[in-house]
Amino acid sequence: MSLRWSVHLDHNDDGRFDEAGEDLSQAVLAIRWRRGMGRPHDSVAQPGQAEITLRNRDGRYSPERGALAQGRLLQVRSHDGAQSRVHFTGHVARVEAQAGALGSRRALLIARDASAQLAGHHIRLPPLNALRADEIIERCLDAVPLRRGRLRGTWLLGQAGQGELGRNTGLAPLNIGRQLGRDSDRLARAGDSWATGIPALAAIAEVCAAVRGRFHIDHEGRAVYLSRHQLLLQVAAQAGFRDDMQDLRYSWADERVSQVEVLLTPRRRGQPGVVWTLGQALAIDARQDDAQQVLLRYRDATGQPCGALDLIAPLAGRDWQANSRPDGRGRDLTGNLTLLLREAGISAALLEIRNSGRTTAWLQAGAQLRGTPLYSGDPLLVTQRSLGSENRFGPAALRLDLPALDSLDQARSLARFELARRQTPRGHVHSLGLSGADRVARALARRLFDRIRIEEAQTGHRDDYFIIGEEVEVTPEAGARLTWRLESAHSPFWLLGRGQLNRDALLAW
Repeated sequence: MSLRWSVHLDHNDDGRFDEAGEDLSQAVLAIRWRRGMGRPHDSVAQPGQAEITLRNRDGRYSPERGALAQGRLLQVRSHDGAQSRVHFTGHVARVEAQAGALGSRRALLIARDASAQLAGHHIRLPPLNALRADEIIERCLDAVPLRRGRLRGTWLLGQAGQGELGRNTGLAPLNIGRQLGRDSDRLARAGDSWATGIPALAAIAEVCAAVRGRFHIDHEGRAVYLSRHQLLLQVAAQAGFRDDMQDLRYSWADERVSQVEVLLTPRRRGQPGVVWTLGQALAIDARQDDAQQVLLRYRDATGQPCGALDLIAPLAGRDWQANSRPDGRGRDLTGNLTLLLREAGISAALLEIRNSGRTTAWLQAGAQLRGTPLYSGDPLLVTQRSLGSENRFGPAALRLDLPALDSLDQARSLARFELARRQTPRGHVHSLGLSGADRVARALARRLFDRIRIEEAQTGHRDDYFIIGEEVEVTPEAGARLTWRLESAHSPFWLLGRGQLNRDALLAW
């Protein structure tokens, strides 16, 4: 089977790769990419990365000489003679061009998927009550100014050629495509423990872990969320491998557990009152065209960090005062200041302060913000234990620290779920490697979280797995090599028409 690889770069930001010069394949010397989960049962995928080695003798891929700019959209594709497939989509993060006219004159083009941007941008959320995990994840994605895959024809502030009336005044598309599966569980609260903000990817990971869901960026660059029940319903293998792997890493019983412990954090609403107080006078310069922003971290009456609900915009005279001197012994300048509650998050607030006067005004110590505190209690530990597994095979504990979870019923459900699928010793294939154009070409149709069947005669192992990660390397010397990271798809849970309930199958939670 013939197999051809291609790399495409969207020079003109139109979201397509069909313009002249956007196919870089003639200059490509090597292609490498990796994406997906780092380990079985991870909640979110690690940021995906592609590395493209280019021939750069004429300097066109040196950013200061050519048109190769950071942020451009890149795709890696394959063609097997009958079908073209996309395998990686990301934005150019950096270029490492080798210097010197007598050297190898190559350039290394490094692109990363949207997870890298999610990992680098801190977010805070407004209060979210009783929302599903997919709804919270959608709000996390909305809070990040992700680099769009298409900018041509859209309006960009201050950018020449991007603001002409009637031509480039459309709004940019959604910051990222999404395939977010609907979850059944709802979380009472989310985000109150994020202090002044946490990376968006960490926020999504916290939410996914609380309901045992999975999040990743797919080959087309879309954000994908899978609830734990979606994978349970995927029962048919989409490909099979039987003693035709070049590399297979196998172990026995290393994922067995006899006890699952779930840590959850209960919440409690307090009485309305003060949730933030200014400790010392703050100088606000007289700049009418500029506003000063202050990030407020809520604290309760004892000074301990807390969340907050139902914030009240601060009122002049009641909640704050301003003066010409920090000690309050000068002229009253309260009328010169405007305080705007720009962001009322559940973990912190963003206060915008503007001085319309001609002199510096001091916001006086004791300025306050009122609201309803949300207290976090001491963590509760929920335990599910299999005495049979422990007595027969020895103790093996798994602890899940889930700060987004505050429901005892949900914690018990998750503990039962994890114990049921891991209490029996089993063999596990952790990774599978394929090399050679024919073998790799047959595997390229598979995507993350596809289900595959593996049979291996030496170990006698036979079971189904989900593909949770992939690494591919294409070089002239070694050809194509693919490695999949795998997670067991074995499920003891009952599905209608498959198995007999309470005899060879259990109810899922």
